[in-house]
Amino acid sequence: MAMIQFENVSKWYGSFQVLTDVSLDVNQGEKIVVCGPSGSGKSTLIRCVNALEPYQKGRITVAGTELTTDLKSIHQVRARVGMVFQSLTYFHTFRCSRT
Repeated sequence: MAMIQFENVSKWYGSFQVLTDVSLDVNQGEKIVVCGPSGSGKSTLIRCVNALEPYQKGRITVAGTELTTDLKSIHQVRARVGMVFQSLTYFHTFRCSRT
């Protein structure tokens, strides 16, 4: 069973489609590298796993929990998935917007 599963995930910023039907399984203990040029959707893909970015199409499942807009599923996924930001500016902005 895949620990993280993307099924046909798509994401738009306005009319710009940054993710197009991404399908990927990451198995337990597996390490993957997501690489590409600036603006290719790497960070967006990772942020979608924690529900830091909403996606418009497809399905993301983490350890058997489907990530939906339901807060319970978001909390369950965030309890299992950690993230280290490249720049703390994003974290501070995100954190401040929630207060």
